[in-house]
Amino acid sequence: RPEIDLWLLSKYNNVAKKVLESLDNYDLTSAVRELQEFVNEDLSNWYIRRNRRRFWASELDVSKKAVYATTYEVLLGVSKLMAPFAPFTAEELYRSLTGEDSVHLSIMPEVNETLINQHTENRMDLVRTLVKLGRSARESVNIKVRQPIGQVLVDGKYEELIGDMTGLIMEELNVKEVIFAKDLSKYMKFSLKPNFREAGPRFGKKVGLFSKALNHLNAFEVASALDAKEGYKIDLDGEEVLLDDNLVQVDLEAKEGFNVRLERNVFIILDTSLTEDLILEGLAREFMSKVQQMRKSSDFEVADNIHIYYQGDEKVKMALEIHADWIKSETLAKSLMFVENDSSEEANLNGHEVKIAVERI
Repeated sequence: RPEIDLWLLSKYNNVAKKVLESLDNYDLTSAVRELQEFVNEDLSNWYIRRNRRRFWASELDVSKKAVYATTYEVLLGVSKLMAPFAPFTAEELYRSLTGEDSVHLSIMPEVNETLINQHTENRMDLVRTLVKLGRSARESVNIKVRQPIGQVLVDGKYEELIGDMTGLIMEELNVKEVIFAKDLSKYMKFSLKPNFREAGPRFGKKVGLFSKALNHLNAFEVASALDAKEGYKIDLDGEEVLLDDNLVQVDLEAKEGFNVRLERNVFIILDTSLTEDLILEGLAREFMSKVQQMRKSSDFEVADNIHIYYQGDEKVKMALEIHADWIKSETLAKSLMFVENDSSEEANLNGHEVKIAVERI
């Protein structure tokens, strides 16, 4: 199976293990929370959403069989694990999956330890963290998800772990390139501050001297040493002091043209500059989204072919002409035509007023 299937099975078996342990300890709250987190975040918001094209594939190939088999196995296990807490929902899910009498006549699932792979989980979880941070960085500078950006920068130390998963990051963040940066000082400003809660009792009257000493250090070197858990030695009025995370707070600030987001020492840097080509592609993506919404509101079938008619300014027209083949492929359109049509539905594409009409063939 593809790695994302193996990841979900590993996650599921880990969760099942924790749920069953919590039940043995009569800790129902922890059991429910583990199960909710898994179903909401891992299964629904990541696995199902990431694999939509595999579910919709026209041919029953190995990939489609694998995604259905994996989903079935996990949902079956979830229906049993949730039965004590949501008996009616679990019953409906179990009967729909198996055709058997009742989930409450089945036994709890057994944990398959051989399917638990922490390395696989660590890889995918790091990618998900980077994606979450990237989306947060986009929001902070008001760049929509459908607007492609040129590049994101990730700490170079992660290249060995997730270097082969950059395509996933690119797709999730709608970015053209993922760069594993070795010299982060090119993109971020590092500054050091004392953690006064720890430094105050540690240095007493010397805490002011300690603060001044930090200002004269190479903040990037110190941050790198602390991140590697190596510590950093300084001389403080004749006393050798080993800096660590308890004594020093590292602050990050992106340089102009970049935006940084940090969580638990994991960060991502977005190049926020937009070229003309990126802006035009963003308009095309917004247009496709509007067309797909119109297909849905018109109750078209998923496989229905359509004609698309539109009005718009020169920039919109340029964007749609450049990306016409892509738009038609994604929306199952046989034609994409610029026309004068007052019956079209009005829409706003990143500040550009357009009119769009769709016609089922």
